[in-house]
Amino acid sequence: MTTRAQGGRLLAATVVATSVGLGLATGTGPLVGPVAAEFGVTRGAVAVMLAASLAITLGLGVVTGPWSQRHGARPLVVLGAVAIPAGLLALAGAGWFPVAAAGVALGVGGGAGCLFVPLQTAVAAAVERHRAAALVVASAGAGLATVITPPATVALVGALGVRGAAVVLAVVAAAVVGACAPAVPAGRGDATASAAGLRTVLADPAFRRFVLGAVGLCAAMFVPFVHLASFATMRGAGLAAGALLVAVAGSASLLARLVAVPAVARWGAWPVCRVGAVALPVSVAGWLVAEGRLAGLVAFAVVFGAAHGAFVGVSGAAAAQLYGVTGFGLRLGVMHLAAAAGGLLGPAVAGLAADAAGSPTAGIAVAVACGVAGCAVFLRAGVTASAPAPVPR
Repeated sequence: MTTRAQGGRLLAATVVATSVGLGLATGTGPLVGPVAAEFGVTRGAVAVMLAASLAITLGLGVVTGPWSQRHGARPLVVLGAVAIPAGLLALAGAGWFPVAAAGVALGVGGGAGCLFVPLQTAVAAAVERHRAAALVVASAGAGLATVITPPATVALVGALGVRGAAVVLAVVAAAVVGACAPAVPAGRGDATASAAGLRTVLADPAFRRFVLGAVGLCAAMFVPFVHLASFATMRGAGLAAGALLVAVAGSASLLARLVAVPAVARWGAWPVCRVGAVALPVSVAGWLVAEGRLAGLVAFAVVFGAAHGAFVGVSGAAAAQLYGVTGFGLRLGVMHLAAAAGGLLGPAVAGLAADAAGSPTAGIAVAVACGVAGCAVFLRAGVTASAPAPVPR
């Protein structure tokens, strides 16, 4: 039995640890230009490295989620506290770009993958009353990550260079994530949590639509977080201004998650999540209109960030509402595997398209197309869901 105090500590640890892990895995878009210059490679190559890191972060959830639901999340948090700094130190010490790319993808991406889904799964198991609201709050670390990481990274790179910044970030990650571990459950969880298996989970056509739609939506969603700063610099904005845009989007995402808590309590998670799903491709289309004007980009960042928070921040709670919490770790892992596919596809193709065309417009168009296709599928995910659970309060 988890007490209210224990649940509160777990929720706080989840927000803090994921803000660091996901910040380093998803909020390092401002590093694209400096890393490309440091290693003498193209921006597209660095974008592929960051996309691979993101894909590993999200893809690991299909393994770490069920494992943590059966055995407890603390060992995975400890592993993340080791792997993330190791990946950053590989970036700092590498003399050859493929070594740095492997370190970031496997170390930072793999370490962050040991945090997000396991900690969300732990919160779902520990908090029974107000579970949906708790899951939305637990996701706030992802929004906080994009508020803190981009400007901090730019400041560190400006003062210490890419390699010096990587060393400082490694120390911070080890200290912060390691300090969160004691608040996370260490014991054995539900021994039957993942007994159903992946095939059974995917046998539900409604959940398949949820997953397939998320691929397209996430492909669109991750393009701004990876490329907003670098695309802005291609139009003449300074690197600090580009990083500020990512931070503005993250702030709007964080605020949207907080606003979503009472909305979920009143209307349920699935209706709120659908609003976010529609708003995402619409907001990315607005990037095409705003592209090239700083004031317009700021407005885009606010709207996009709010849509991001409403979709991502509520999707876990929406899945719990539609499909229940039995085997939640596996379902959440599959959802993040879908996000991994989108995260690998969207930023990489957008970066390569922008390089080929010599203009960010081509990359933005890729994001819009992916988002529209994904939204069309996702909106039907609530149809014929198997045994919908009551809305958690």
